[in-house]
Amino acid sequence: MGRLAPATCHKIALAAWALFAVALAVNACVHPSQHTNYSPCFESGSKAWWNDRNMYDHHVVPEDFRYGPLFAVALTPLAEMPTWLGGLLWNWLNLGLFFWSVRALARRVLPCRWTLPRETAFLLLTLLGAARTIWSAQSNPLIFAAVAAAAIAILDRRWWLAAVLLAAPVHIKVWPLAAALLLIACWPRQLGWRFAVAMVVLAAVPLLTKPLPVVLAHYHDWYRAMMGPMLQIRHEYRDAWTIWDLIAPPVDLTAYLVLQLSTAVGALSLCLWQKRSLRSTAKLLTFVLGMWTAWQLVFGPGTERNTFGLIAPFTAWAATVALAERRGLAAMIVAIFFMDVLAIGHVERALAPICPAVLAVHPLGALLFAGWLIYYARRWETGEAQLPHPDGNPSAPLAYAGPRG
Repeated sequence: MGRLAPATCHKIALAAWALFAVALAVNACVHPSQHTNYSPCFESGSKAWWNDRNMYDHHVVPEDFRYGPLFAVALTPLAEMPTWLGGLLWNWLNLGLFFWSVRALARRVLPCRWTLPRETAFLLLTLLGAARTIWSAQSNPLIFAAVAAAAIAILDRRWWLAAVLLAAPVHIKVWPLAAALLLIACWPRQLGWRFAVAMVVLAAVPLLTKPLPVVLAHYHDWYRAMMGPMLQIRHEYRDAWTIWDLIAPPVDLTAYLVLQLSTAVGALSLCLWQKRSLRSTAKLLTFVLGMWTAWQLVFGPGTERNTFGLIAPFTAWAATVALAERRGLAAMIVAIFFMDVLAIGHVERALAPICPAVLAVHPLGALLFAGWLIYYARRWETGEAQLPHPDGNPSAPLAYAGPRG
């Protein structure tokens, strides 16, 4: 951090997040309907719900509403506001919950002896990786915050809270189910039946606003939309399909589904192996959530360029640890460069005509992180990792190794 005092550097990192919040507010007020998922997608979907229109019809919501009925109902207070104000509050909600979840993960879950310089680097790298996702007003930061909060609830053995926090994102987008299933596999007795109950209860919330036949029709339309036209949006995706299509087109759909399922089984097996090997709940949660984000981005459904903000807190943590221990740093530098620099739209569009392979660097970066995580988890097992939780207590809040200044 140069010659600046650690406390000053830390304040600069917090100021960067605060300035980003101001920029989000200005953008929402000046351009409320440009380069944002809130309007017309989220706002229009919620209004379509109340106007008894099919929010999954492209002619009703041209931006393709891909989210569950519960999400449309939950957005009602924002959708009733002027677009600029609803968009501003949505952006701040996303940013605030994401920032809280990132810091909570660092203090409660991610294994590292945090000093002010390390937390500064962690916060800045996370903002670098997640800025595009938050700027475009996606729901992914909210989903990440819910899963992170569920992890902390698991750490505190608050199983009902964890189950609800894992179920809620599935009613926004389907793919967070992967995170829930991995965590349920590690804590089946505590989470399995509670998660099922939470899914059913949350699915029934829209019944407070519409009759049962209408709600069931909307769920049916959601299923048809997700399994139909929205599966065909491939040109925007950056995943294993992209790599395959660049190397040996065309991609065989059946073979790709087998690849997705086999890698999912592989990720599950690795998580269960760590369940047997690790005594630290915090380290197990770090491994499971890290593997979830890596698998989701490379092999999961619907991974666009901006979706890679999902993995930013984990790559930021990995880079911080790799720098502190001087192990695997080159791999993490390349991974962050691939996902945070080459993933910028203007950069990709400039390089793609010259080098089409640039379209594949996003998932390659996620694979690099997955490899680093597996390597580092092996060092946890052998006791070689040099940055454990203070006092060997994985459930205690992390303390700084240095003064706060």
